[in-house]
Amino acid sequence: KVITEYLEADAEDFDDMPDSDDEEKDAEPEKSKEKDPEIEKKSLALQIAAFSNQAICHLKLQDGIQALKACEMALKLDPQNIKALFRRGQAAEMSQEWEDAIGYYKATLEVDPKNVTAANKIKFCRNKVQTFKQAQKKKYANMFERTNFKEPEKVDTDDNKLKPDFSDSEDEEEAVGSDNDAPQAMEA
Repeated sequence: KVITEYLEADAEDFDDMPDSDDEEKDAEPEKSKEKDPEIEKKSLALQIAAFSNQAICHLKLQDGIQALKACEMALKLDPQNIKALFRRGQAAEMSQEWEDAIGYYKATLEVDPKNVTAANKIKFCRNKVQTFKQAQKKKYANMFERTNFKEPEKVDTDDNKLKPDFSDSEDEEEAVGSDNDAPQAMEA
């Protein structure tokens, strides 16, 4: 009962106030249909800065995919934006896409040839690509040599088909048993 009395009292206080919507409509001047180029320029700069800052935040959070998306949005607005180009390289590097990162850093150098950091990042990524290729080469170098496949033996059949031998040694055949061994009868 106390709460309803309080709410009714507050509702009466607001009845005397003029509608603010009517005043805002009268006070607001008509907007011109033409866009002000100065405002458009500032708006574009703010959007680019926002996407670029969003990218650095995602990089700090170790989220390379979202950082890459934010850089792409900034680069749609300004393809020559140095920060977005460089951060796109960092995002690719974070995802261990070394060759993509090299391309992105090269794009940064095309816009700003004096960017020493981008040049150093290219060297770093090239080193990573080389290290990765060497590791892959070492991993797969002896892949086929480690298997102990022997040349297939000829089987005495009419068709003269080849039968592969997958055994590691000749002693293995004796351990498995031969066809000459007769099954032993079980004693009850």
